[in-house]
Amino acid sequence: MNNEDLFDFILSCIIDVDQNGYAKFEALVGKEDSVKNFIATNHLENIKMPEFMGFAEKYEASIQHKDKLREKKIKIFMSKSPEDIIQLSLEEKIEALEMFFGYGLTANELTDICSKNKDQLRALLYSIKLPKEFWEKEEKQADRFVALVANNKKITDNMRNWKDLSLDDKKATIQETAKIINYAYHTSLDISFFTPEEYRKQHNLDDNCHVPGAIHRGGKLFFNTERLENGDNYMGVSVVFHEFIHKRQHQDNIDPLIRRLFDCGIFHAGRHEEKYVDKNSKEFGDIYSLLPVEIHAYTMQKYVEDNIADKTGIEKTQAKETEDARQVHNKAFAMANITKSRSMEK
Repeated sequence: MNNEDLFDFILSCIIDVDQNGYAKFEALVGKEDSVKNFIATNHLENIKMPEFMGFAEKYEASIQHKDKLREKKIKIFMSKSPEDIIQLSLEEKIEALEMFFGYGLTANELTDICSKNKDQLRALLYSIKLPKEFWEKEEKQADRFVALVANNKKITDNMRNWKDLSLDDKKATIQETAKIINYAYHTSLDISFFTPEEYRKQHNLDDNCHVPGAIHRGGKLFFNTERLENGDNYMGVSVVFHEFIHKRQHQDNIDPLIRRLFDCGIFHAGRHEEKYVDKNSKEFGDIYSLLPVEIHAYTMQKYVEDNIADKTGIEKTQAKETEDARQVHNKAFAMANITKSRSMEK
């Protein structure tokens, strides 16, 4: 192993320490295999943090040099006003996000970055516009999925009778939708389910923290059974599609520049918000709704919902949402609509 191998590893994960003093390595999306292989090759399983620091010590000089260069670039970027940041090109904005988040961050470092640079980050994220050609291609591919769903009697019957379905039948709707996605997009979806209690325990969250309705992790899709039971009749279709979009964002057939935007690690700012921002505050959901990965997913979710409604005549029912979930979703759909509209302007 050389210092570049170690540096690539550090860039590919968030490094933290658990309550027993063991090092934790949380791979960035798309980096799971390389992180897993590095850990296995270098026998880093169940290693105490001081031992890991000793392991990395002989490469410290090179890492510190790169750290200083990064810190210098960050200072230059942070000296810019929000107005100047807005005027940057898409590639320059992606480079800035990679500089902040495409790096092995501890939880404390992530918190520090998000709190100290909030205004600049919001200006940067708000001003990102994905190319018009990208949206047109995404919509064309989604049209096939919409047509297949609209002609699937099992799914449309379940959507019409959603409030009377058992939890197992709602899960079956998700599985049936996944089959259509697999066929339409030549992919393979692994579907699992979780309870809010399981999610909070896994992510070390207290009982008051917001729990999402669904998540994408390591190429797999996970759905919150509580939200599934209380969700609207489109949840078994559009939310599955939303989470599939997150998986799709890290596949090789996406434009290289857009792939860099989706891979840069900015989604960890949303994870920070989930854990450290009061879900009852007006600011909760601000960063999440600005994340490019969520702008893309919510835009395509709305596109699919609207077109299925047009083809089937099935009206969307009202979900039984908590206030924090409603606030997050309203912000996310609103920002997705704004960003899409600005992206389509000439």
